[in-house]
Parts: sequence; structure tokens; C-alpha cells
Amino acid sequence: MEEAILTHVLKPSQLKTAALSIDKVCKLFFHENRVFRAVNKDYINEVKEMFDSGMIQELLDNQLFVETWISDVKIEGFELVLEHKQITYWNYPYEWSFNMLKDAANVVLDVNKIANKYGFELFDVHAYNVVYDMSTPKYVDLGSLFKIDEKNGKSWSGYLNFYNSFYMPLYLYKKGFSDLSQSLFLFNGFFSEQDFFKLKFKYSEIFGSKISGLLFKGYSNKRRLAVARHFRVVEKYGKHKHINLLLKFKKTFQNRYSLKKAYRLISKIKHSSFDSYWKDYHTNIAPENNPRFLRITDFIKTELNDANSLLELASNQGKFANFVLENSQINELIATDYDKNALDEIYVNNKKSKTVLPLIYDFVRPNSRGCDLKMEQRIKGDVVMALAVTHHLILVQDISLEHIFNVLKAFTKKYVIVEFMPLGLYSGDLEKTPPIPDYYTFDWFKDMFCESFDYILDEETETNRHVFIGKLKN
Repeated sequence: MEEAILTHVLKPSQLKTAALSIDKVCKLFFHENRVFRAVNKDYINEVKEMFDSGMIQELLDNQLFVETWISDVKIEGFELVLEHKQITYWNYPYEWSFNMLKDAANVVLDVNKIANKYGFELFDVHAYNVVYDMSTPKYVDLGSLFKIDEKNGKSWSGYLNFYNSFYMPLYLYKKGFSDLSQSLFLFNGFFSEQDFFKLKFKYSEIFGSKISGLLFKGYSNKRRLAVARHFRVVEKYGKHKHINLLLKFKKTFQNRYSLKKAYRLISKIKHSSFDSYWKDYHTNIAPENNPRFLRITDFIKTELNDANSLLELASNQGKFANFVLENSQINELIATDYDKNALDEIYVNNKKSKTVLPLIYDFVRPNSRGCDLKMEQRIKGDVVMALAVTHHLILVQDISLEHIFNVLKAFTKKYVIVEFMPLGLYSGDLEKTPPIPDYYTFDWFKDMFCESFDYILDEETETNRHVFIGKLKN
């Protein structure tokens, strides 16, 4: 019995930790595909209260929080260890579409609403504390739950973090600035609170940048004081001769920045208003009536029958990927596209799905933060599929075939499906089809394919569509 207990005691030096974590409540550890939160001793009673009161269970019942329980594993130096269910395909906010971001915002608000019932509130409210578990957004940071400071009235101490992480990018989507919205998550400080203030309150610059700066400073200081925890203000300014005036000012404004107001802000953003070139490419496609799609689906069922997951690059609205999911042994789908509107269609059509994960991704020119794992390090599929896209990349964007195949290799665990378009940019009229470079031939494509993958088969499926299927080389 004693030996069995000892085998469950781990030393922190044996465990991996998060690259950056500012968490007073818990320390995050990773070990053999398991995720632990070791609770710091000053917060043990609070964390136990979260479980004993029923708060965590209510969050789990409403699918708002990653599955969490008190672990039987012990970590040296900690009395209480929690364990989370590992989310298989980790993802980041800059990979979400408009509706994904909006639903993630509502998850944060709903988590905070339930937490309030039990005397807690979310404090460190940023979008990286939400992760999509397939098509369901879930809050993952237990360490950002704190006891409510009763002297704060109806104010929410996490309001400004929420405003900056969710309302700002959603508002930018609403105004048509989708790339700017995405950049908020990619580049810290790229678009500041003051920039947003000028965009939203254009009157502020009527009398010049100096007056605008003063207006922003007053606006910002008022909000920060209003949502600050009462005891923190006392700690910082308690000895100041004007502390009572400061607290009175705080009390006057604090109820303006509440959970109710945050809900109202998000509800007013009904839709995004930017346009995109490829958003309607799949609108009139019916895979069940298309011989090409039926043939590729048959290949997946017969030639790749040991594959369970599919990652499609350039999935557009995901219609064919969804068809494969419904009509083959494939049981997990990761659908990616760089067109945010098309990707949003995938999400809207698969909300709450346990088998579909849509993500914004440009597989030729990917975006990520330096501190984040690249997508190919986090997400792979048994099958990686790229249809009707190589000709655009090669003939329009001058992307090398070697680079395209290297990307496919990076994302697959077993197989690859890719199409070659022998007529190049043909769109139904040979007389109007741009000329093809001399090197762009079937033999050139096949030779390059066979150098990169173990060849399984190739077949013409329709005019200007030739599918190649291969296996990752050992």
C-alpha cells in the first residue's frame, strides 16, 4: 500500500510547466499527457470551497469549464492537486472566427455569473483562458477565480480585461477590421486602449491630440479606479490625505462596470461587417451529388480505413469535410481556412459539435505568437487533405510545390490527399484559361509527390482535377 502511494508522488523537477504563468492560486504542471494544477497553500480553503459548494459542478454541468477533479496524484510541496481533462487540439484566440470569439465571450460571462452565486468572480479575464474543445468553448483557468470584494458593489474586477480581450476585437469585427481584430491577439500593444478610444469616440480629437490624450487619461483612470478591488485601493492609497474622496469617487462610478453591462455590450454586436473573396465558394456545393467528392470519400473508406481523424487545409465552408465525417470511418474533423467568413460558416453549422473543430489558418503564411506552439506542433490528423488549392498557390502566389508538401508532411500522422490541376487556372473555358508554365506538368507533380510521400494511388476525378493519395514516409 505504501509503495502504491509513493508511486503517485511527483517532484516539480519531474514536471513541465507553462512558459508563462502569473497565477497566485495554482501552479500548472504537465506530465505524461496529464494536466495538473497544484494549489498554493494560501488558497487551499478557497479552492475546496469551490468544489464543496457545488460551483465547479454547476460549471461542468453547463459545459462552461474544462472537466476538473481533485487528483489522486501528489506533487511534492503541495497539499492539494487538481487535474484537468486534456484538450486534445489546443487552440488560440487568433485562430477563432467572429462567432467563435463571441461565443467565447459569452462563456466568460456565464462562468462569472455562476461564480457570483457562490461568492466568487473571474479576475484575470483574457481570451487565452478560453479554449475550444472541438466546437465547444470552455474556460480553463481556475486560478483566475477569486472571492468577491463585497465593498465593490456591482462592479466586476475583471471588467476591463474582458473589455479589452473580447469587446474590443468584436467591435473591430463589427466595423469591418477583421485583420486588426486578429492582430490584437497576435501582437501585444499593436492597437492600444487609446487607439480604440479614438476609434470609438471620434469626437475626442476635435480639439487636437493633446486634449484627446487628456480625455483618454481621465476616461481610463475613472474606469480603472471603479473596477479596482476596494481593499487594493486602500492598500495603495490608504495613507493619502484624500483617500476618503478617492473611495467616494470610486463608489460613484463602480456600479457602471458590472457583469450586466458586459452582457449588454456583447449582445449589441450582432454580426461582423467585413467582406472576403472566398466566402461563397462552397455555397452551391452539394458533395452528395458530386462524383469527384464521392470518389475521394470512397478512397478514404477503402484505402485509408485505419484513419480516424481528418485535417483539411483550405476547407472553405467545410462542406466536403463534413460529408466525409458523416459518410466514412472518420470521427474527428479539424477544418481550417484563412477566409474568416468561410470558416465562420463551418463553426455556425457545427456549434457544440464533439467531432468538429474549425480554425482560421493560412497554411502558407501562418501567424502565431513567439511564445505559442505552432499549429503543426499542436494539431495533426491521420489524414491531411488539400483540394483545389495547389494551382492557386503555385501559379498565382509563386509558392513552391516543395513548400506545400512540407506543410502537408508537418500536419499528417499517416496519410495525405492532395489535388493537382493539370490545366492550371482553368475555370470552364479553355480559350480564356491563362497559359501554363513549361515546368507545370503531371509528371513534375507526380515525381515531387513520390519524393515526399509513399505513393498509394492517383486518379483523374474530373476535368482539371487529379487526386493523389500517399502515406507519410517512415
